[in-house]
Amino acid sequence: MRFRIRHTTTYRYDQPVALGPHTFRMQPRADACLRLDGFRLSLYPRARQTQTILDAEGNPVTFVSFEGSAQEFRIAMESTGETTHRFLPVLDQRGARFPIDYSDHGYLETQMAAWLRTDALGTDVPAFAAALAAETGPDTLKFLEALAARMYGILRDVSRLTGAPLDPETTLRDGHGSCRDFAVLFVACCRFQGIAARFVSGYLPAAPGERQHMHAWAEVLLPGAGWLPYDSTRGGLAGEEHISVAAAAEPADAAPLTGGFNGFARSEMSIELTVETGESLVDSVQ
Repeated sequence: MRFRIRHTTTYRYDQPVALGPHTFRMQPRADACLRLDGFRLSLYPRARQTQTILDAEGNPVTFVSFEGSAQEFRIAMESTGETTHRFLPVLDQRGARFPIDYSDHGYLETQMAAWLRTDALGTDVPAFAAALAAETGPDTLKFLEALAARMYGILRDVSRLTGAPLDPETTLRDGHGSCRDFAVLFVACCRFQGIAARFVSGYLPAAPGERQHMHAWAEVLLPGAGWLPYDSTRGGLAGEEHISVAAAAEPADAAPLTGGFNGFARSEMSIELTVETGESLVDSVQ
């Protein structure tokens, strides 16, 4: 699938402010199923200093600092690339049944601990995950497929444009949530069963006539297959239309933009976002 993303966020303040350091995670992640042809990040006012790195999760991260004051802050991102279809893998024996033994997988213990962390769970999510596992047995792919389908069937997807993801117990209890709430719940259920998982932010083309927003889903780490994406708001495996920009054990570390300003001012935020798809798209971004 060919894609072009245009994402512009504008902040307007009622008086000049000093912009603090900002962190951007807006560049699509190149991997075996995504080729990035062009990416451009434009800022107004111009940055004093910019540095781009790959973090421990493999995300392109740009750190920016500013000087002086401004009454408007505009971030414009444009990217083009291509995704390919992701097939369900054939797992080796280490990943076919859960809980999975990751002891010889080659990741740092601190990374694996973060992808398996369950200490924030209450009682409802473990009970939900355990009941589903009793139905599927310890077959990893059957459990993941059933988890995505069950969440899609019992939870109502609602739009919630701002705010951090809800904790998984709240989403399960209330029976509804946004895509990022679904992703956090999916991750929690996987971790409880000993399947390493993380949160993903990115883009999913909106249906005709619907407003475009960013999207969120989950990835699970399976020996022999690597990171496999599941979108429980769609009820199954994420496809070539899912364009990821950041993945992390904690949702805050996959946020597309973080930062602030110094001063006393009221601010207004506006967002313009389009995701175009089609074979006719040209690679115009450098």
